Amino acid sequence: MRTSIYDRISEQRIREEQRLEAERLEQEALDAPPPPPERFQTNELSFVRPAHLKDKTFHVFTMTDMGPSPFSLVVGRSPIESGADLETMAQRLLGELKKSLSHVEWIEPLTPVQVAGLDARRVEFRWRQQGQPVHQLQLMFLHRDEHQQELLMQITGTSNNPKGMTTEERCRFDELIASLELRYPPDNEVDAEEASQE
Repeated sequence: MRTSIYDRISEQRIREEQRLEAERLEQEALDAPPPPPERFQTNELSFVRPAHLKDKTFHVFTMTDMGPSPFSLVVGRSPIESGADLETMAQRLLGELKKSLSHVEWIEPLTPVQVAGLDARRVEFRWRQQGQPVHQLQLMFLHRDEHQQELLMQITGTSNNPKGMTTEERCRFDELIASLELRYPPDNEVDAEEASQE
């Protein structure tokens, strides 16, 4: 039994619509963000972190066990609104510093730099805390956590030396920054490699 030309055109149109729908679904699957890793990583352990629990982790590194350390390094992470840009976040942070630190003195203004292949901002300043001088170098960049939440990452080196940050302390800070490697979710490791090669 022969079909009419209209039946063949209709069948062809249906096949084309099915093909386009299959391609659309395939593209949606490719564009979907990867699922978060099953476990949240720290240095010594891992656990399953529900997405609604906010991670406000700070890593603090000091040179002494007790009392104030002559030099410390703090790595902080702050969740930010999606689509926020680095320059705006850095300027907002500097505005907060000006308000909260009395007599802040800017040594190096906010400067664009690269860290682990990403755009970053670096600033250097000092102020007095209870009459004692405090000198800081701070590096800021944007990153994402395992739930794809955007983060402002801050790495801060602080010196309590009365004459300011020593050459040795500055070298420690710069060496740490030079050795920094970012941990991306497994599906984004290629993106991280491409970013670091640019």
